[in-house]
Amino acid sequence: MAKRKAPGVSMDTKLMPPVVFLGPSAPASDILSVLPHATIRPPARRGDLYAYRILKHNLFLILDGSFGGVLAISPREVVDVATDGAVVVGASSMGALRAADCSPAGVVGVGVISRLFRTRRISSEDEVVVQYHEERPFPALTEPLINVRLAVRRAERKGLIATSDAEKIIAAAQSLHFTHRTWLRILKEAECHLSADTITFLRGVDVKRADAVLAAKRIAEIYGIASYIPPSRTSDLFGLLDEGRERRSIDLIDSAMRQQIEATFVEWLWLSGRAGKYLGDANDWQQEDLPTSPLAAWNIIDASGELEAELMRFDVFKRAVLEAERCQLRPDPSDLSEAEAQLAAAHGSGSWRELLARQSRDAGSSARLEEHRTQVATIKCLRRTFLFPSDQVDRSREGLRWHSG
Repeated sequence: MAKRKAPGVSMDTKLMPPVVFLGPSAPASDILSVLPHATIRPPARRGDLYAYRILKHNLFLILDGSFGGVLAISPREVVDVATDGAVVVGASSMGALRAADCSPAGVVGVGVISRLFRTRRISSEDEVVVQYHEERPFPALTEPLINVRLAVRRAERKGLIATSDAEKIIAAAQSLHFTHRTWLRILKEAECHLSADTITFLRGVDVKRADAVLAAKRIAEIYGIASYIPPSRTSDLFGLLDEGRERRSIDLIDSAMRQQIEATFVEWLWLSGRAGKYLGDANDWQQEDLPTSPLAAWNIIDASGELEAELMRFDVFKRAVLEAERCQLRPDPSDLSEAEAQLAAAHGSGSWRELLARQSRDAGSSARLEEHRTQVATIKCLRRTFLFPSDQVDRSREGLRWHSG
């Protein structure tokens, strides 16, 4: 029987073991029980993905990444490696965040946390960061905020915690610096007195660990399906790591290029629903509420420290649209429906129809939103076509995986 082909993988050379960047999200034994031949590496730093791609590895699972004192792995690096033909899966922590950033380039996000980042229910690295001893592998010394949120909500649904106590516990966790975020300190700050059984239940919810195992199983599916790695699609991309790779993308934009992209970049921010993050609650403003000039909006986002990341998302989005058009892909109704739900949520609307109704004063705005909806749906079609071929993954089952846990 012929081997089924894994996403993005061609039949040219022997498949090398997957590389897993792992820190406090899960014990190495959890990953090795699913991927016994995996190469386990510490939390990813800037340049790690490039280095292993140069060594011809083609399956990468990013779970944890370094924050703070060292350069974090950048969206540019993740996109480069995915574009070069490698399969990159992200989950749990930094991996979930980068998968959300880079999904239009084909990076696969797996698990609850990745879904929450992708749908912008959460958006900050503070949700997943923990304190741990870097010199030893790598148990977390504090509790990630996302575990607290989901543990408390699950306890509330089971009737173990009153809604008022749930809100106080989450507020207390948010108020603490991640280095102080332990269950003992959180419950003390919240002034909540819970039973021993309830506290045991809360401590037992570890979504980051569950997502890590789920992502390892996704890599195992790919590793089991294919026996080969893809050839590099760009002959010189990974030849030498010159200084340009470490330069910020903003530094590479000259004034002429900036003038060319300012207007389309700012409009994309509005269309995608991302502008509300910088310019106020998405429920309270419309396109005419943007600053009067693209320059003003650009400066506001630059001052937030997020301009480089947003420019990267904008670039990936544009390139994904062009690739879908080159492949002459057309979204099906399910792609359009998913795009409508995504955009409605990003704009703070209850539904796509409600979002369009808010733009009823401006037919041009509605038309641009509908065009953007089609582009988002086309990218979803691109990802479905090349990452989840119909002979490999049942889309309804994949949806259940995203929502499990």
